[in-house]
Amino acid sequence: MSAYPTLENFLAAYFHQDWAVEHDTPEAVIAYYRGSEAPEQVSRARAEAEALLGEGLDEDALGERIAALGSEYDPTRDGATWRGWLQRLAQDLGADRTDAD
Repeated sequence: MSAYPTLENFLAAYFHQDWAVEHDTPEAVIAYYRGSEAPEQVSRARAEAEALLGEGLDEDALGERIAALGSEYDPTRDGATWRGWLQRLAQDLGADRTDAD
């Protein structure tokens, strides 16, 4: 069983191989998730993203872990780091739900 089940569900279900067909940007994926899932679920995903950040993994290991959790999105192709993207993800998941509207 994954140490991050909610984050894994989010990454695998929303950042699947066709995510870019369904959404224009990674931020749009996150906004869609925030708007379609229960606040408790979103909060758990945020907490798990923060816990993953707290593991202190280097960039390569962090990227491998995120991919192993089911994400098909690679932020390095957009000029971001894995750590920076995961920090932004956690921040966006913690934002007030009205901000996504």
